[in-house]
Amino acid sequence: MNYQWPSPGKLNLFLYITGYCASDYHCLQTLFQFIDYGDSIEVLVTDSGRIRLFTEMNGLIMHRDNLIVRAAKLLQHYCWPDKKSSLGADIFLNKVLPIGSGLGGASSNAATVLMILNQKWRCYLNKNILMRLGLMLGSDVPVFIYGYSSFAEGIGDVLTPVFIPEKWYLLVIPPISISTAAIFQMYKLKSRFYSPYRSMRELLSLSFSNDFEEIVKEIFPEIKIYFKHLSQYAFTRITGTGSCIFSEFNTENLAYQVQSYLPSWMKSIVTRGINLSPLHQKLLKYNTLVL
Repeated sequence: MNYQWPSPGKLNLFLYITGYCASDYHCLQTLFQFIDYGDSIEVLVTDSGRIRLFTEMNGLIMHRDNLIVRAAKLLQHYCWPDKKSSLGADIFLNKVLPIGSGLGGASSNAATVLMILNQKWRCYLNKNILMRLGLMLGSDVPVFIYGYSSFAEGIGDVLTPVFIPEKWYLLVIPPISISTAAIFQMYKLKSRFYSPYRSMRELLSLSFSNDFEEIVKEIFPEIKIYFKHLSQYAFTRITGTGSCIFSEFNTENLAYQVQSYLPSWMKSIVTRGINLSPLHQKLLKYNTLVL
């Protein structure tokens, strides 16, 4: 039986850069929370050995560097290192999360594909192995495999589950795609100081912010317009290194009320923060969640 598997978005409720880790990566401290909004993926196992990716808009995508294709091929190589597998997959992506928005769409897609193909190909790798494979694809992939809202350190791969209040969020999404690598490079060039390293307990007690916000506004001044509109009504910040900005509300009604005040040309959605990934919720429902 085939299902549409969730590939949820995430928010970085705070994000601080604390210095350098190994291999020229920045060290960070961030708080990930999943949102009840995202892409969906259907996976059909084939006996051709090929990995093919389809989208509703563009049909077959053949790009080898697509993160979904790379994730499937990485798992294929890991499970059958000494021979070419006869198992392949046709993967159908329903894309909702905007590219370069900071909502984690590509990382989430890769994680969903790793977890579903792990079952469908009967690899039965445990979660820790899948997270290590995910890290080879990107620093945000492990948290989507982990499945819990998390405090993250290192390059984003050292995870501690955090069960925080599941608030409502108004997301405003400018038509801008921002490269994570470019923003990190710009931060390296422009920032003279890093944020101090602090304990999780201390960070959770402080007002949340994002170290990339001023750089994003400087490079993309049009984003300031979106900030100006939304920040009239609620505290506003960016997520990750992307263009999406968001505000937090205690109730769904209040979030929708503020959304009604925004200009009609401004794309926005209301969604709820959730502590357990929708993908993991569905896998638990079918009793197939790997541990």
